[in-house]
Amino acid sequence: MKKIGNQGIIRHKVSTMPRNKSEASNQLELYKLITEKQRIQQELAFIEQQTGLLKQRLLTLQSQINSTESNIHQSRQFESAVPPVARPKTLFETKKYQTFEIEY
Repeated sequence: MKKIGNQGIIRHKVSTMPRNKSEASNQLELYKLITEKQRIQQELAFIEQQTGLLKQRLLTLQSQINSTESNIHQSRQFESAVPPVARPKTLFETKKYQTFEIEY
């Protein structure tokens, strides 16, 4: 049975033999560094974009929360200001039901 390790982790390859210090090895090292830098910059740009979207959504939610709380507060004030007699009757209050019992 084959064991699968963490595939999300990028590990550097270890070489037992050091590379010869030449212009080609320096260019290869430079290429690797530039490639990693570009990848990290792209990742940061994506994270910043996501952060901006999340902050915008938080602002929208906060505005909606404030509006809803204001509506609740206004409706509570209205209900307390209206006298009980003047309040509109509910469906249950408007219909009077007569009940009776049947025995077998």
